[in-house]
Order: sequence, then C-alpha cells, then structure tokens
Amino acid sequence: MKLAWLVLPLTLLAACAATDSPPPGHGGPDPVVVGIGEMCGGNTRPQRICGGAPEASYCRYEQAAMCGAADAPGTCQPRPQMCTREYRPVCGCDGQTYGNACTAASAGVSVVHEGECRAD
Repeated sequence: MKLAWLVLPLTLLAACAATDSPPPGHGGPDPVVVGIGEMCGGNTRPQRICGGAPEASYCRYEQAAMCGAADAPGTCQPRPQMCTREYRPVCGCDGQTYGNACTAASAGVSVVHEGECRAD
C-alpha cells in the first residue's frame, strides 16, 4: 500500500513535466513572403504573407472564402491607389462598411458581402 502512495505522486509529476515543443502559434517556421498573384493566408505552413510594404498589397479573399474562414487561401493583390466615388456599399472582413469594393481593397480589406454590414 505504501508503494501505491509513492507511485501515485510520481506519476502525477511525470504528467506535468515540461516538453521541448513550443506552445501553439509560437516557434513555428518563419512566414514566407509572396508576391502579387500568389497564394496567401489560409492554413499553410509556413504561413504565406504578401510581400513588399504593407500599404502596397493585401491578401484578397473571394466572397465565397468568407474572409479566409475554414482555412481558405487568398491571393496577394495590389491595393488600389485611386477609387471612384461611386456609392455601392460593401461589408469588409473587418466588419466595417465601405463605399465600394475599391475603397475596401484600398484599405487592404476583402469584401464579405455586398451591402452595408449588419449589426448582429
């Protein structure tokens, strides 16, 4: 019986031992910088991010990709430098309403759906 009291604490201590693996999201491979027209986002390892200055490009997701949900990848696209003032509101992946798809892209944001964002 005394042996059982000795084995139980040792078993619990062994279960709490530190591991050599980093916590999720830390210590993985460095992101790969990709260019215009290449796949970005999604659940790729290593992570693929758009290169260049952040204000020059962004990872554009198709509306069906729901802003990269379910690990859907996007495509690196240049941010538009100028947009028309046409008002055709769209809801961006950041939950903000933009005047049109071009102004959303100019801000580096993909479109979730046409029309204003709904307050849920």
